[in-house]
Amino acid sequence: MRRTAVALTAAVAVVGVAGAPAQAAANPYTPEAVCGFGYTRVDQDPIRRDTGELLGSVHLLRNHMTGYACVVTLKSAYVGVATRALAYVDTDHAPEVADEGLKFYFAGPAKTYAGPNCVLWGALMADSSGTVWYHQRANPAVGGIVTCF
Repeated sequence: MRRTAVALTAAVAVVGVAGAPAQAAANPYTPEAVCGFGYTRVDQDPIRRDTGELLGSVHLLRNHMTGYACVVTLKSAYVGVATRALAYVDTDHAPEVADEGLKFYFAGPAKTYAGPNCVLWGALMADSSGTVWYHQRANPAVGGIVTCF
């Protein structure tokens, strides 16, 4: 599987100074609302700072009627504040799909046709200082999780 949109490193980045405390505002969005009608959750993984603080979570959803996979990164910290976030999904038979940028509530939806195949999916988030954090099960070699349907 290709990793062209983002080069993920072998270790969680811990460069930079710890940012201001995260805001406690609740995120009004759900993964199902972001992906749209017919998508149901298949898996999810937290994104945490080295202190254990939950920054957000990455969600893999699938539409069983269409065969499409959808990945969304929901912010739990810095909600309503523009911080860097990424959601991506990749298959062997289609180009990688990613949504990355300064986000207020979520990154995504990143959608691709998965059919009965496997997808590589994952996410990253940055805190207010710009320090990047990867989801908990990020494979150092490829940066994501492989899920087969």
